[in-house]
Amino acid sequence: MIAPHPDDEALACSVILQQAVRAGVAIRIVYVTDGDNNPWPQRALERRWRLSAADRKRWAKLRRAEALAALRVLDIHPRDVQFLALPDQGLTGLLLHDCDSALTPLTQVINDWSPTDILAPSLSDIHPDHNAVAVMIRFIFADFLAPEVSQWNYLVHGRSPAFFDRAAELSPSEVETATKRDAICCHKTQIKLSKRRFLRYAVRPERFLRVERESDVRCDGAVHSVSRTRDNLNLNLDFTVDPFRMQRSKFFILGRDSLGRKRACQIRLPSCSANLEMLDCATNDSIGIAHYRGDPFAGQFTLPLHLFSSICDLFIKVDRRSWFFDEAGWIEIPSVPSLTKVALSTVSAQAHSLAVPSSTGLARQNV
Repeated sequence: MIAPHPDDEALACSVILQQAVRAGVAIRIVYVTDGDNNPWPQRALERRWRLSAADRKRWAKLRRAEALAALRVLDIHPRDVQFLALPDQGLTGLLLHDCDSALTPLTQVINDWSPTDILAPSLSDIHPDHNAVAVMIRFIFADFLAPEVSQWNYLVHGRSPAFFDRAAELSPSEVETATKRDAICCHKTQIKLSKRRFLRYAVRPERFLRVERESDVRCDGAVHSVSRTRDNLNLNLDFTVDPFRMQRSKFFILGRDSLGRKRACQIRLPSCSANLEMLDCATNDSIGIAHYRGDPFAGQFTLPLHLFSSICDLFIKVDRRSWFFDEAGWIEIPSVPSLTKVALSTVSAQAHSLAVPSSTGLARQNV
């Protein structure tokens, strides 16, 4: 299991992990960050406003200890746990500016473990660290992992139909629910301010979506429809009225160039029709001009794709963050050979739902 922070294992995967333990499955839990940049609970518990680097380091140590305590409740041994200590609240920045530095330790862990199944966050999760990890795992699967390795996504934050309309549901028994509650309660730093919200996870079913190669686009958030040609990406955007989000709207696009190198660019979205400079995220150099035709609430957006290879998938995101959370996660755009000539749009769950195997099947594999 790949967990962006300590507590995600308890909130999203306690039941499936209990079943895997009972089935005798070899398990490894990988925490991408230590959850150390989590200031409000720390301020509340320690009754201090200013937090130094030493304070954050101490908080990271405490959160690691809570994670290990939660895993003991689930009968998972510390030897089966790894902490990568990548920057909490900083994974989107890594993804956009220095993707390989994040992918290297993740890839090494996965190669050393050789799993048959990987549980990882969904692209649709609205926590920016979660959806950034989701993109990282997609890159790793594309580059290194054998086709027989299965990827299963879970979602902790948000209610995206792109996930919930297709995910398989795993309902817990009374014993599993009680054990999950005990595991969640081990994260004492987190339930200090959010106990009611955290304990709701204990009584709801866990959901898992098997990642399959798709030829359509699962639109989400402000992205109403998408079409991709070899030369351009065209989007119809429809924004919710939220003054906090509207003040800081950006658009990110991530993919590979003709040499297979990962490239990312960003565009600040305007409040009226305009030509917009596209900036390379790594160098801040101007790399092209995009066109927006619309107003603060809706519009059409066209981006040139000369920087990106047409045979590789793209990932896009309208960044309208409020506090810790995004309005929506990343959206995957298939490579041009996988596309039809018809513009891709939001697809109804009834017409395109996937036949997902029972998620209990995970309990027979290495997770």
